[in-house]
Amino acid sequence: MNTLMTVLHTLLTPQDGWSAEFFLRVALSVLLLFALVIFIARAFGSRTFASFTSFDFLINVTAGSLVASAIMGKNLIGGALALLCLAGLQWLISFFSARFRPWHDLVDNPPVVLIEHGQYQHRVMRRVRVSMQSLEQQLRNQGVTEVEKVQFAILESGGTISVISGDASQRSVGTLPRRTG
Repeated sequence: MNTLMTVLHTLLTPQDGWSAEFFLRVALSVLLLFALVIFIARAFGSRTFASFTSFDFLINVTAGSLVASAIMGKNLIGGALALLCLAGLQWLISFFSARFRPWHDLVDNPPVVLIEHGQYQHRVMRRVRVSMQSLEQQLRNQGVTEVEKVQFAILESGGTISVISGDASQRSVGTLPRRTG
């Protein structure tokens, strides 16, 4: 029991012990980094901390880790500079991605058709690792009760599934993903 209490005490005590300086450093770090994150979001655009694609998700996870490390670490400036560099890199990559399709295809997952004209695309579903159960759950979430009425179900690059239902003759195919084989 003594060992358990010692380990628990070690886990719950800051490295340099509890002090007013520790609380002040954490509070000021949070305030300063919060201001920096707001500045970055305003300066670099709303996409900087959005989760549109798998690339954006990775940027957000990395940014969260940098903020946490900077708040709990001794060097706020290093974390702040790393966060600024990450935001700049994300802005640069999204800039090129929005302008050049090959660049976009390099850094992002393409959308994939999972259901086409009421037919499950089993081979594609296996390739992108979407189970029948997960897809059917998404269909139910969107109010679809009959797969035959689904014109297209598309796994978007951000991981969501879009469902286009109804009469095929009334649908424009302008927003369907390119076929990638």
